Amino acid sequence: MADISPFAGLRYAADRVGDLASVLCPPYDVISDDERGQLEARHPENVVRLELPRGADDTRYATAARLLASWTAEGILRPDARESFYVYEQQFGYGGQRYTRRGFFAAVRLEAFERRVVLPHEKTLSAPKEDRRRLLRATRTQISPVFGLYRDASGAARAIIDEAASGAPAVDATTTDGVRHRLWPITSAAALDGLRVLLADKQILIADGHHCYETMLGLAPEMRPLDVAAGAAASDFAMMFLARAEDPGLLVLPTHRMVNDLPDFSFDGLCAAAAAAFDITQGDETTAAAIEARLARDGAKRVVFAVRAPGRPSTVWLSLKPILDLSALGPPSLRNLDVTVLHGVILGPLLAIDAEALAKQSFLTYTHDTAEALGRVDRGEVQAAFFMNATKVEQVLAACEAGSVLPQKSTYFLPKLATGLLMYRLDGPAPRPGTR
Repeated sequence: MADISPFAGLRYAADRVGDLASVLCPPYDVISDDERGQLEARHPENVVRLELPRGADDTRYATAARLLASWTAEGILRPDARESFYVYEQQFGYGGQRYTRRGFFAAVRLEAFERRVVLPHEKTLSAPKEDRRRLLRATRTQISPVFGLYRDASGAARAIIDEAASGAPAVDATTTDGVRHRLWPITSAAALDGLRVLLADKQILIADGHHCYETMLGLAPEMRPLDVAAGAAASDFAMMFLARAEDPGLLVLPTHRMVNDLPDFSFDGLCAAAAAAFDITQGDETTAAAIEARLARDGAKRVVFAVRAPGRPSTVWLSLKPILDLSALGPPSLRNLDVTVLHGVILGPLLAIDAEALAKQSFLTYTHDTAEALGRVDRGEVQAAFFMNATKVEQVLAACEAGSVLPQKSTYFLPKLATGLLMYRLDGPAPRPGTR
């Protein structure tokens, strides 16, 4: 079902920029103001100037387009001579363990979600989509990739990818966060054909980059050259990093919810109302390590949340009662997820943080960092923080394959893909052999 093609990526020229790590950046939506300045100071051609350009209103998108054109004309960015898939590997550490995540970049034909070829797993917000729309229009280039997952239970795709990565990489760079990034172009006809055939009957789940993908869907007809047939243009495809759902290096962190600026919020009132659905206990876990350890232990048996509020010495533990009827939350694959229960049983019914509030990004802020959330509680910056277990990759796949969509911020894949390793030009005909 998935139609993937090799493409000629636009890449930084190492002989012009030096250490490639100095020109990479994270995706736009996780870059803080401080980090943005640090990235700009790291290298005058750091890709953050394209991904998150400076300026007011539309001028910043024009600035990105001007810089992109200038860097390409000067040879700082160069298109590859051959169309390729690109194996991408990230080596990283978390929680005292080392991980390796490996997949490949491809141009993937854009498919409307109702066709069930490319599946979303989270709801999206309008503001980020408008930002990405303006940037794509101005630059006519996809600067950062969409992250997709596919099933490879037989390991056939893994074998091709591992073979392609057996030689010396074209890129080997370690960014300041300690993540090692390696890239290998795949040009062998046998490997290209093998991956195309293996993915042809797969569904692709968007793990990250929903806003970019939806924006590109809407822009495809507008960007298609007049002399190119529908479906046969570069803009009919999106650059995606495709990882096996079985990859042991797929690390998903929880995204904790913090309540702020909610009128008439009462922590005691919340606990009293929640008692109908949860067994409520007090705990002395106040550190990030202690809360995470108990979440993992108790969460192995049932849905559980830890809640902290300013001025409260104890952590409140909410353990879902096994007799509770959750059928109103959706099909079984969706209703038993921690994030679904939090939104469907607590945030919506008890705090009135409904779909409209979520769309407006009102009353909730998010973090995957337990210690950060605890610090905000201790400083009185939020009214309460809900700590939860991560949604597992298999849970996400099962829910989405059943036709469900999770609430916003349901997953946080670590690490984020590096922006700047590859870019994809949306001008001209489709990459070969992408036409049908």
